[in-house]
Amino acid sequence: MLSFFKLTQSYRSLCEKQGAFRRLFCRSTPLEYADELHTPIPQNAVLILPPSDYWALQATLNVKSEKEAASFGPALFELSDAYHYEAKKIGENSYSLIAYNPAEISLKLHSFNRDSMIDRITFSQWVFADESQPIHLSNGKILTTLEGVVIEIDPDYIHANNTIGMSEALAHPRFFIKTIPVERLLTSSVTTKTLKITLILLLIVLGNLTANALLNARESARLSELKEELLDRANLPETSIEREAILSALHKKETAQLRLRHQFLRISDLPVQASTPRALAPIVTPAPAEGIVLIPGSKPGEPNRLLVEGASSAPVLTLSGEGIKEIVYDGNSIKIVVDTRDIQAKENLKKVFSKKFKKNRFTERGNQLEVRLP
Repeated sequence: MLSFFKLTQSYRSLCEKQGAFRRLFCRSTPLEYADELHTPIPQNAVLILPPSDYWALQATLNVKSEKEAASFGPALFELSDAYHYEAKKIGENSYSLIAYNPAEISLKLHSFNRDSMIDRITFSQWVFADESQPIHLSNGKILTTLEGVVIEIDPDYIHANNTIGMSEALAHPRFFIKTIPVERLLTSSVTTKTLKITLILLLIVLGNLTANALLNARESARLSELKEELLDRANLPETSIEREAILSALHKKETAQLRLRHQFLRISDLPVQASTPRALAPIVTPAPAEGIVLIPGSKPGEPNRLLVEGASSAPVLTLSGEGIKEIVYDGNSIKIVVDTRDIQAKENLKKVFSKKFKKNRFTERGNQLEVRLP
């Protein structure tokens, strides 16, 4: 069975030799040489790059495809990572390999003052390798083939009588020319195709977002209906959700109160006594007589004060003892005020509170030690 390469070669030969067959079944590729562009550039024309824009060689490789052959490019050319590689099959296990810098070619394309966009490019190696006559260029050099590689040389090495012009060379119909899309030169280059694909992707994403929004709305409505059904079946009031919120708040308050009780229980276990008042001895007064009795010590002319039976006119005076004087809870923290006049006792109290409570804050105010617990 003939290979695809041989079938292509046979079809190409028929297109080149049989005029009737060519008119019916073959279509020639419009070509333009990069260094000799016509204005305007023909529609759908393919740009031919001169040998100065790429590196070329022929190699025999035991591979099955042109893509696999191109993977040998870095090893065969030994160029920098900026180069890309292409391969074209020209015979059984024989390939024409091209190495080119996409950034340099892209800059060259942008420098052209052209009326139409160039969509595809090719290389002189793939177009003129089979040209039987050398081609003289407008820059004075000659385009010819040397050991299977198309090169530009000075006219001193070629007889001018045997050359043809570029327009004459391009007038020959050429079929099955391998080309490269311009959009492959740089992934960052923006082309019409890229814009179309981007627009299509954006439309797909927008459609997905719209569909998700509709599905979410339907799901929300379904859940709302399901909630109403459950409330009807369970005979729950409409305020059940609010009641749950209130119960949750009460649970938090209960937790806080339980924690406060635990704190006070730990405070009650501290080896510190409460501060108890200490009273002075009452002033002994004579037993009252019957009737109105003047208080001893009153002066003439002063209003008389009655001495109530069974009472004393001496005020009760209290003096604070050492120990816990005050415990206050302000909603956030507990404040404990301890009376003590002994400096060593204050230090011992600090140790006791620090051992019992991990987080505390001490403040000394004269004979008082103030302790704040979280």
